Amino acid sequence: MKKIVRSLKDKINKVGADDEKSPLWRALGHFYSPVANIEDIKADEERIFNRDRRTLPGIGLNEDKQLAVLEEFASFYDDIPFGDEPSDKMRYGFLNGGYSYSDAISLYSMMRRVKPKRIVEVGSGYSSCCMLDTNDAFFNGDIDIRFVEPYPQLLKSLVRPSDLETREIIEKRVQDVDIEVFTSLQENDILFVDSTHVSRVGSDVNHMFFEILPHINEGVYVHFHDIHYPFEYPEHWVYQGRWWTETYLLRAFLEFNSDFEIVYTNTFMQRFHREFFEERMPLCLKNQGASIWLRRKKKSAEE
Repeated sequence: MKKIVRSLKDKINKVGADDEKSPLWRALGHFYSPVANIEDIKADEERIFNRDRRTLPGIGLNEDKQLAVLEEFASFYDDIPFGDEPSDKMRYGFLNGGYSYSDAISLYSMMRRVKPKRIVEVGSGYSSCCMLDTNDAFFNGDIDIRFVEPYPQLLKSLVRPSDLETREIIEKRVQDVDIEVFTSLQENDILFVDSTHVSRVGSDVNHMFFEILPHINEGVYVHFHDIHYPFEYPEHWVYQGRWWTETYLLRAFLEFNSDFEIVYTNTFMQRFHREFFEERMPLCLKNQGASIWLRRKKKSAEE
């Protein structure tokens, strides 16, 4: 078996090395490669995948504040308008492979909590349907929602024909979008990010952290998807070969960061406050998702 694995790895490395579009300077799994060595991970998986850490050095998890936010979310729970499947009235249904129970309930609740005037979504699909339905049901459709999606086929297949006429879809990579789209967001507005999840040369993730977040106005909320506490991907994703890196960049971004604060992260709260969800928001536990909500803090007059 090891000979077969080694043979396959050699073939993959040879293909990469001969490919001018994606040359490999070092073999996959080499310590200079962004693709990790599975044997090294398995030897250290107890430490790497430890999800019992309630604190992280340099990061304010704001657990008490998150609990207060969760209490507000619970007050909206009985009004959740979604079912498992889309309907004549609802574009969104919980049973989808992209943005399910806990994530959608958090998004719906956050929208009701902060009452944004504008939302810019980077990376669209099922979450877009949740936004549009919440907007229609509770805000009379008055929230200005714009979608940045270079591959809009899924989005267009899920929304209504009228949405394509009334909502702007910017069919570009985020790297190619005018910064004004993001700086137009004001206090209590939302920047919703569901990216490629890969930090690498020229990536959308790098552009978001280096060129957009520094320009976001105070009081704007920022969402990132597929962020699992404590900023590590699930074991089965890693062993599938999903070499995503966004969560590590986000963790580094948040360390000693006095400008952005954590508002809510569902995997942290469901891990350490499970009884709350069992008693008051049980649908969240049907699919626990992986969303984190941040906010650019308002500076005091003294600062």
